[in-house]
Amino acid sequence: MNKSMKLLSAAFSFVFTGTSILSANDFSLNGLNAADIQAAGADKSIFDFTKPPKPRPNTVKEWTVMVFMNAKNNLSDSQLLGLVGKFAEKDIKEMKKVGSTDKVNVLVEHGIKGKGARRLYIQKDGLLNSGEKVYGEYPDADMGDYRRVIEFVNWSKAAFPAKHYMLVIWNHGLGWIDPNQNLSNSGTGSSEKGILFDDETKNYVRTRQLGEILKAAGYVDVFAMNACLMQMAEVGYEVKDHTGLILASEETMLAQGFDYEKLLGFMNANPAFTNEQLSDFMTGWYRQFMAGGMNIGPVTVPFGNIGATLSTVRPQALNGLPAYLDAFSGAVIANNETAAVKKAIDSAVRFSSLSPEQDKKKLIAPYVDLYDFAAITGANAASQTAKQAATALMNYIKTQLVLRSVGLNSDSENGYDYGKVGGIAINMTMKAKTIPAGVADIHETRYADLALSRASQWDEFVTWSDGVWRD
Repeated sequence: MNKSMKLLSAAFSFVFTGTSILSANDFSLNGLNAADIQAAGADKSIFDFTKPPKPRPNTVKEWTVMVFMNAKNNLSDSQLLGLVGKFAEKDIKEMKKVGSTDKVNVLVEHGIKGKGARRLYIQKDGLLNSGEKVYGEYPDADMGDYRRVIEFVNWSKAAFPAKHYMLVIWNHGLGWIDPNQNLSNSGTGSSEKGILFDDETKNYVRTRQLGEILKAAGYVDVFAMNACLMQMAEVGYEVKDHTGLILASEETMLAQGFDYEKLLGFMNANPAFTNEQLSDFMTGWYRQFMAGGMNIGPVTVPFGNIGATLSTVRPQALNGLPAYLDAFSGAVIANNETAAVKKAIDSAVRFSSLSPEQDKKKLIAPYVDLYDFAAITGANAASQTAKQAATALMNYIKTQLVLRSVGLNSDSENGYDYGKVGGIAINMTMKAKTIPAGVADIHETRYADLALSRASQWDEFVTWSDGVWRD
């Protein structure tokens, strides 16, 4: 890759996420508690500093799309000498090309660097229409507070009711890892990013708080994370009981994010779409997007050298994951399949928040594709029991857990073929034989405290594989 391509690749990629958990019933903010939110409904916001207009009662539409867009970070900045632009504004402009219709409501909570947040009802723009109706302006908004997401969703549902709901979390992402903010000066940077990071308040949404959001805000038919590295078993297990479909990427995503014009066009053309149809549309769009590259003036920047994934997961199927993980890990440990595990640790497709310049060999990339890891372990296992357990886990991922998955391009540096990914990542032993000092201090949340760790033996398996790898 030449120097200019490396610059473009690094500039387009996202990174990090993160714990300290509060019950949604415990908080008090601006004199209101959770019960007040329920009572307030559409005409009251716990962040109501500017007295936004009250939404008028609306008819029940087919869909309400709620985009919690936190750009109080470098996503508000132009990059590459202004050639790429402001990514949040770009996505809102895409939404305005379709706008809210008689079938679909489009709502955005837009956090803006240096300006707090605005609550918008998106309309189709035109000569006499800006394409947005402002329902609130909040100069002191903390876009990293999970309680704000809860309030936004509750407000949206009450003000703009629908038969179905889609919630999009828009920001950077770091999978399950919650970074300790006492160790960093900013939410964004080469190694300190997380989902819904607010650089000004230094707050962000922790992994377990994602589950609290959906529990307190109520069921959403589609939960989409327009952020890096969030399609993980550990993340999905936190939200599985409160959504009908999880849409996200195992790998880092380009800053351009989803194409909202095309997504809204799809939803309006067939508002009765199934999960399978939405999954086919999104993975098909991603193939086209990655194949087409990006136009910067007269130049088209190809994406063929950038590994990319996008998948949809059936949340209810995650209830069966612990049993398959335990059978697989138990068989591997019982039969002492050390050689097979070492091969998988070394060869399975990995995902990292760091740029290639920082960790070219992905030595400290902690996430692997679960399907690929099981496939390599099973293929190299000596015992029939371990082979069968690996096959059972792979079949479960392929036929029950992951609805649709697309993996594109390759990583020639590490020999990864992204066509082998199964659509869901999981935490695993890092390839580095010696872990850099201070890595453990990054974690605010202990891995053992996550819901998946409590429900399965996977955290114990990772500890065992750590010992095998570094022996």
